[in-house]
Amino acid sequence: MATGLPAEGTCVVWWAPISGSSDAELLSLLDEGERHRHAGFGDPAGRSAFLTARSVTRLVLGHLLDVAPETLRFRATCRRCGGPHGKPVLWSPATPARFSVSHSGRWCVIAVACGTDVGVDVERIGLRRDTIPVRALAAEERTALASHDKANRLAGFIRYWTRKEALLKATGDGLTVDPAAIVVTRPDQPAGLLHWAAESAPPATPHLADLAAPPGYTAALASLGRPLTVSIRDGGLLADRFRRSAGTAPP
Repeated sequence: MATGLPAEGTCVVWWAPISGSSDAELLSLLDEGERHRHAGFGDPAGRSAFLTARSVTRLVLGHLLDVAPETLRFRATCRRCGGPHGKPVLWSPATPARFSVSHSGRWCVIAVACGTDVGVDVERIGLRRDTIPVRALAAEERTALASHDKANRLAGFIRYWTRKEALLKATGDGLTVDPAAIVVTRPDQPAGLLHWAAESAPPATPHLADLAAPPGYTAALASLGRPLTVSIRDGGLLADRFRRSAGTAPP
């Protein structure tokens, strides 16, 4: 049963574990273009993350709007060049719903608000390379990070990164803006934007909040124009309910 869109000034955040890359029921939710992209991933982990992110986003929005998730249509328009890429929006049906999606490691997160642009990011606390990429930080952030003991330095960097990534998703800039041009509060302080030095200014005042995340992960939510009150939901339950309706999941 649909619950309706979140009330203005609120945001619903749905967490879901990453599914297998060949989950036939979730695959049935994707449109032709999404299935083509899914098939194009060279690694199973990438296919799994893409499948979960796209299918659970459809399940969440379909649940809130009371429409079949496979009928939803999305489009993306670059804020800078107007090209068919950038922040995805729900094109059909018409709705004031705004959403953002992120995934890392074993988890996917979807944030939905009504009439307020949002950006969400989750990151596993770990390194893809041998060293922390401090080039993503402003000078004062590097100094603050250096003051952390070595054991906490990586977690501090990931906290910085998720806050910046959430902001850039909310504005629609993505990594066309250098993250080092954005200064946020120290990792041990409440989330907040201190300075935006990028040429492309946000379309409305950004607000930041850290999110409770599974152990070993860090997450943040950004919103434009107003802070949002957050509630948490289980997106994995939506996926399991859909599988049961298809007759493949145990009761």
